Formats: sequence, structure tokens, C-alpha cells
Amino acid sequence: MTMPNIQQWFASIDIDRSGELDVNELQRALSLGNLNFGVSDVDQMIRAFDTRGRRRLSFQEFQRLHEFLVNIQSSFEYFDADRSRTLQVNEVQQALRHAGFQLDNPVLAAMMSRHDPDNSGTLTLDEYIRMCLFLQSCVRTFTAFDPQRTGQIRLDFNQWVYAASHVA
Repeated sequence: MTMPNIQQWFASIDIDRSGELDVNELQRALSLGNLNFGVSDVDQMIRAFDTRGRRRLSFQEFQRLHEFLVNIQSSFEYFDADRSRTLQVNEVQQALRHAGFQLDNPVLAAMMSRHDPDNSGTLTLDEYIRMCLFLQSCVRTFTAFDPQRTGQIRLDFNQWVYAASHVA
């Protein structure tokens, strides 16, 4: 979608004309694109891209979310080798590696368990999006505690609770 088209789309889904999207407006917009998420998932998306802490998305934040979703969908389609419209564990691992995540097998298994609610051993696009949002949230939270970018952090209990509360 080009910039004017995204602006027009944003304006059309900004029902209250506030210049920002709330959870209900974004949920409606996503459903128009056949992405059906519950309120808590949509809230997670907003929190992942809301740089101002308002739990609403400005146009620029919405544009970044849109780009993220387009990239995730493209990745999903690319790594869905058998065109089953689901990703098997090895396809998820390849997609995440391509995105820069080198997850150990136990971590990948835990991620699959968390994001595969029907225990099918595969992820649908919606489930894969949730996983990628979770990982983005992890990166954002981890980075806040790793200003030197060493790849390691040390947390006391209060910091752990704070960090865990920011990972959706």
C-alpha cells in the first residue's frame, strides 16, 4: 500500500476522528483484512507500536504496525513451503532465523507451545503474528535492560516482575 492509500485507510478507520486508533478501531480494521484478533491481542499490537504510552496509535505508529504485519505475512507465505497455510516447527524455525532470532530448540518448543493453542504442531498466520509480536515485545523489554547491547542482563526480582509485565 502506498503512503496516500495508508493515510486514506487510517482516516477511514479512525471512526472518532481523533487522529489516533484505539483498540476497537484497530480491531475492526484488522478484521477487514481477514486478521481476526481478540481485544487483548489487538491491545498487545498497540502496546508494541505505541511509542507515547497512550495505548492508541498515531498515523506514524499505525504505519509501522502495517509494515510489520505486511512483512510477517510475506515471511509466513515464503516459509510455508508446502502451501498448507500453516507453518510447521521447522518452517517456523527457518522464518525466525531469517528474522534474526537464533532460538535454542527448548525455547522454540516453549514458543510453539505458547502460540499453538490447539496443539496442532503448526501455526496459522494469526498464531505466527502473535508469536512475532511476543518476540518483538521480548526484544524491546530485554533491550531496556541491556543498554550496552551485550546480549546478557541481570535482574533482581522487582526488575524481573517489571520486565515480565511488559512482555505480552
